[in-house]
Amino acid sequence: MSEQQNLPASVQELVDLIGLPKAVLLVRSLGGTTFPVPKRQTKLGEQRYNMLADVVGEDAADTLVAHFGGGELYVPRCAAALQAVRDAEINAYFVAETNKGRSSAEVVFHLARRYKLSDRRIWLILKTVPVKPEDQFRLV
Repeated sequence: MSEQQNLPASVQELVDLIGLPKAVLLVRSLGGTTFPVPKRQTKLGEQRYNMLADVVGEDAADTLVAHFGGGELYVPRCAAALQAVRDAEINAYFVAETNKGRSSAEVVFHLARRYKLSDRRIWLILKTVPVKPEDQFRLV
């Protein structure tokens, strides 16, 4: 996935442990903070575990506790990667909705409100979608 090349090594490790969707949830919720990963041996540890489980689910929280328990986990903001994911979501939604017959202006209006961006920014995102390598023609 092209968004993964924008990820720091620490987040790539999270992706390997709990998968990309759960790692994105963790970054969106805790990005830019250092989270003390509990061992679940104290009341505070249980509270921290519950906070983690609320974000990524119990299975992923269990995996993170097994791997990082008792240590601190810095979760980067991953602004570039999250922006790439957002832009891909915007593009996919635009294509799907216009293919259903909705007008471009109507879809852009909806996207601007949904993502709290200006309609000009949405149009700019739609015009600058990166080309996938498989969509490019070969020169040789």
